[in-house]
Amino acid sequence: MKMNKIIAKTGLVALIALSCSFGTLQAEDAPKKDTGAIAVPAADTLAELLKLVKADKIRQSSLNKKRVAEFRNARNQQRNLLNQAKAEQKREEDRTKRLKAQYDVNEKKLAELEAAKMLKAGSLGEMVGVVRQVAGDSAARFQRSIVTAQYPDRHQFLEKLAQSKVFPEIPAIKKLYEEILFEMTEQANVTKFTTEIVNREGRKEERTIVRIGGFNLVSNDEYLVFNSSSQDINQLLSQPKGSFVGTIEPYQAASTGVARLAIDPSRGSILTIEVQRESWPERVEKYAGVVGIAIGVVLFFGLLVVIERLVVLTSLKTKMNAQAKSSTPGNNPLGRIMAVYLANKDSDTENLELKLDEAVLKETPRIERGVTIIKVFAAVSPLMGLLGTVTGMIETFQSITLYGAGDPKVMAGGISSALITTVLGIVAALPLILLHAVVSGMAKGLNHMLEEQSTGLIAQHEEEAGA
Repeated sequence: MKMNKIIAKTGLVALIALSCSFGTLQAEDAPKKDTGAIAVPAADTLAELLKLVKADKIRQSSLNKKRVAEFRNARNQQRNLLNQAKAEQKREEDRTKRLKAQYDVNEKKLAELEAAKMLKAGSLGEMVGVVRQVAGDSAARFQRSIVTAQYPDRHQFLEKLAQSKVFPEIPAIKKLYEEILFEMTEQANVTKFTTEIVNREGRKEERTIVRIGGFNLVSNDEYLVFNSSSQDINQLLSQPKGSFVGTIEPYQAASTGVARLAIDPSRGSILTIEVQRESWPERVEKYAGVVGIAIGVVLFFGLLVVIERLVVLTSLKTKMNAQAKSSTPGNNPLGRIMAVYLANKDSDTENLELKLDEAVLKETPRIERGVTIIKVFAAVSPLMGLLGTVTGMIETFQSITLYGAGDPKVMAGGISSALITTVLGIVAALPLILLHAVVSGMAKGLNHMLEEQSTGLIAQHEEEAGA
């Protein structure tokens, strides 16, 4: 009896647990959104629990059947979609085959048409090639031409014609011919027009310009250059040296006849190079260096000595010429010799001769003072120029050692310094040598005059003593 009660109680507990688990499963399986679900009543007895278990089993079986039906329905839909996709793929593959076949047919037909076109064109193809080549060459030439400064954008049509992929039409070929003929005609014309130029400050200003054929552009007594890259007319930073600029004003002022003007046959290249040419003062300032300065100092002091000697000797010559006509001794070399003669007039001839010779010797250094210095300066100047030459060549060889001899500009500085100092030495020596000859001749003439007058005084003394 007790055993049966225990089994009954154990079964009851198991059923209660099973009922709770089914209830939990039912609560989990129930849709969360279904807020109107009927609550499962609690079982008070085993019979009620058994009934509830059977009802839940039936409901779960119905739910599983419904799920299987939904899965089969979705599977059928997916199968239909797959079949549709495969059918679409097959249609596209068939369409691709048809298009490829049509493409091959079109390619073959295009090749046949191209061959027929070339066969019908004949020599026309060569003519088209020549037209394109001439148009390209003319476009490049017109872009660089000075005529384009007056008639801009002429080359754009020719560039389009040269790059065209179709046969040029007759009007285009005629226009090409007209443009070439127009360029040839304008090369020989001198015209005046007004346009904007780019000045030295980079700003544009309006100018009246004279175009000399295809060679030069001039305005306001200066040369202008045409920049083919920017298609602008530029004012030069500086004008070329020499007499090139001096011909512009008379040329612009002339209204008839023939006027002289320097032209640039390279259409601006030589003019640009001439602007960079350095004048002699610029070369001396840039390349002379310390040796050049020293040569200039020597020349300066040598000229000062020459000027001083010329002034003094000219003054002495004037005074001595006046003294030769007067018997009264004055403050000059000849006057002092005459004073010695008058002081020793009563002496014998030999003593008087000695006194006069002594007086002449005293005056000689005063007359010849500075002549030797001029001679030394004249001799030192070329030697200093040679020194500058040697130092310049040393600098050139050093540049060759460091940078090699591939670029002549690397050696230009040293060679220029060597040659400039040589030129400066010769330039300083030449005038000093010539002026030394002049000063020396004047000094010798004055000395000769003193000796001549002293000899005459001695002869006069001899005549007076013999009488």
